Amino acid sequence: MVHVQPQIDLANYQSADNDFAHLSLRNLIEARDLFHIHLMRHPNVVATAIGRYRIRKSDSWPNDRRQRHDSGPRRLDNSEVRPYSWPCILVFVSQWEDPRQFASRPSDMLQKTVFMPDGSRVPICVLEAPKESITPVEARDYNYPINNIGPGSAIIANVQGQPYAATVGCLVSDGHKIFALTNRHVTGEAGEVVSSVLNGATERIGVASAKQLTRLPFSTIYPNFTVQDTYINLDIGLIDIDDIANWTTKVRGLGAVGPMADFSSVNLSLSLVGCQVRGVGAASGTMFGEIHGLFYRYKTGGGFEYVADLFIGPRTSGQVSRQAPLPKFATHPGDSGTMWMLEPAKPAGTATPTGDQCLPLALQWGRNMLYSADKAPPQSFALATLMSRVCAILEVDPVRDWNIDQDDTWGALGHFSIAARTLVALSGNFPKLKSLMENNARIVSHDEGTLQKGEFSGMGSQEFVPLADVPDFFWKPRVAKQGFARPLEGSNHFADMDQEGPDGKTLLDLTKNPANIDPKKWSAYYDGVTDLLSGEPIKEDRRGLLPFRVWQIFDEMCAFAGDGEAEKFVCAAGVLAHYVADACQPLHISYLHDGDPLRPIEHVFSSGKKAGQSEMRPSGQGIHSAYEDKMVFAHRVDILNGLKQTAKVKKAELIGTGREAAVETIKMMRSVFKLMPPAKMVQTYIDVGKGGKAATDALWAAYGQKTIRAMQDGTHLLALLWESAWNVGNGERNITRRSALTRKEAMDIVKDPNFLPSTTIGKIGALLK
Repeated sequence: MVHVQPQIDLANYQSADNDFAHLSLRNLIEARDLFHIHLMRHPNVVATAIGRYRIRKSDSWPNDRRQRHDSGPRRLDNSEVRPYSWPCILVFVSQWEDPRQFASRPSDMLQKTVFMPDGSRVPICVLEAPKESITPVEARDYNYPINNIGPGSAIIANVQGQPYAATVGCLVSDGHKIFALTNRHVTGEAGEVVSSVLNGATERIGVASAKQLTRLPFSTIYPNFTVQDTYINLDIGLIDIDDIANWTTKVRGLGAVGPMADFSSVNLSLSLVGCQVRGVGAASGTMFGEIHGLFYRYKTGGGFEYVADLFIGPRTSGQVSRQAPLPKFATHPGDSGTMWMLEPAKPAGTATPTGDQCLPLALQWGRNMLYSADKAPPQSFALATLMSRVCAILEVDPVRDWNIDQDDTWGALGHFSIAARTLVALSGNFPKLKSLMENNARIVSHDEGTLQKGEFSGMGSQEFVPLADVPDFFWKPRVAKQGFARPLEGSNHFADMDQEGPDGKTLLDLTKNPANIDPKKWSAYYDGVTDLLSGEPIKEDRRGLLPFRVWQIFDEMCAFAGDGEAEKFVCAAGVLAHYVADACQPLHISYLHDGDPLRPIEHVFSSGKKAGQSEMRPSGQGIHSAYEDKMVFAHRVDILNGLKQTAKVKKAELIGTGREAAVETIKMMRSVFKLMPPAKMVQTYIDVGKGGKAATDALWAAYGQKTIRAMQDGTHLLALLWESAWNVGNGERNITRRSALTRKEAMDIVKDPNFLPSTTIGKIGALLK
């Protein structure tokens, strides 16, 4: 017979009633406090907590025909809380000893119950869980945001000259300002600068607020419980955010969550023990846990006890059968600040709860490492503070959603939209090509529903990335986390076509003569220009070569079609979508890509370690994100509908060489500049005077329809390049496959550094035909 432990119903989470016992939480707290010195005098005892009696999983249930009761070590990993588990004091020991060993010294044995002055008895549940003496410090790949920071994202604070990573818990508001909630040991003293890695670069995101908590007496937090010489560890810090437009309230991978679970000394009960929770940490990702105990005493010092509200560890119940694996749980350095959410009660094996069903419950501030089985590695456990008590003391409330919330897209919507709508522009002259690309639509881009919602988060860490954004999320240094980043990829994504050289001519001027579409001549041009802010020569990896990247890929696509390599043709066609999409965006092909460096303004730091110091920044800095990310995302439905009107490719338009592909790309760039002059766009942004929704609205009003036209040009060009390469390689005859690639097939191809190798303007000439 398989027994599945039901969770307490959500409606009863906050009820002090317990169907399984007569003892209240107050009874247990008073008993533990009264007998704590007695318990801790035993040499094997390492910690205590309040919980419910844990039954070994191998033990029979009351109604089983055959009764089994193991007498071996009871551990957290081999026991579980069952519906009939009674309230108790959990006592953690470093070593389990057979009761027979205490025959000559019975006073050293931990008793099964303690007797209170009023004659009541309180059970003791002994668990073998020795602490790990050395805490391993693992090197982790932290989840840094792409452009929008939110719950589960990594942040950085400098502690004694060393960077220290932690996690954003959630956003909170005091009614006037919005703050990010995390740990005080991360944010540090008021005014300390807190950073994150955005778009692959470390950027300041705010400073530590003066509102923070370290520890408070137990009776201050829970006045209904009388406890002596005991502190509740809080470890709460707030980040005073610089620019709220860069933040999202949505939990990574989960979305918007439900209202905060409100607990206090009045309604807190043992019904929480055994409940399932989940958290999203910057180091560990999604963690599925279970509340093993309340008020875990983890440290003694100077005559004082130190307590954590919640003791969270691996799930020990809830699977459909004994053979079904439980979700893995591990917490690592960098997860400090993680918000743990209470999952709703559900029958075992049912669907994963949606975000709005998960209730913010607690904030993690530490972990304990405890041994489990004999040869098993130490198991990590999270220590956390109830958020409802923290928010009440700080006088803030969680922010669950807002009307400017953005998903973590970093221009991905533009790339995916053009890639998906290219099917509209295919002529139908090559039916086998159209069939192949239609069947691979979800390998190249996303389905229509995902495009409409714009939910593309996590691509930098997922094993599969749709081909249209492989260049950003699989190849680009500091963004790709899968291990296949290419150090020379960056310069393939742009070209500053409007920056004047020493003779006053730009790349737009030079390329009016097609003979100047030559890597050597572009290299000579770059030798004569400098970085407009620093005045230094432009480094090789910052010399944009976007039209030549299109040339290179077109050549390869022709060869793949000629050789009958359908898989590589599809991958190259999908990847090409990214670069063509970059080429039709005005801020990817201009030196004004994020403001005007020829009109620098002085920025003075108002707080933090740089308070009073200044640095020069381009006027209009921030327009790139405001336009390409936020504006495009906010008007994604209009753009997607507009791209359905893209003109189909005509047979007379077909080209035959990679050079012609570069010529067509530059022709499109030239029309984009006429349609949306970058200087005017920057001035529009400056005139608004602030970022956020005001800037997004202003940019859309001035350039919304023009953006759709530019993206239609990009979509048409991509369709033209697909058909032309297929035609040159006679794909209708040479390629027989029509079916979709598997995700593994696609990723195995793009993992190869020799597939469409990334290089610089000085070396790409050797790859062009």
